[in-house]
Amino acid sequence: MLTTQARLAKRNNQPVKLVGDLYHIIDIKRVNGTSHLIATIKKIGLAEGKYEPIDVDIEYLERA
Repeated sequence: MLTTQARLAKRNNQPVKLVGDLYHIIDIKRVNGTSHLIATIKKIGLAEGKYEPIDVDIEYLERA
């Protein structure tokens, strides 16, 4: 996923896809000294409360 697409998905609260599951982007941060961006995502579903947020490279995310 492109950086601009990820930022729009975060701002508009749109879901993103990672390995077939849907997630919301909570935060986007830059890795020190590089151009890589890391997104903190949380799973969408019936049992949202039991899932912890995880950090993923933005390149692995897809638009849903």
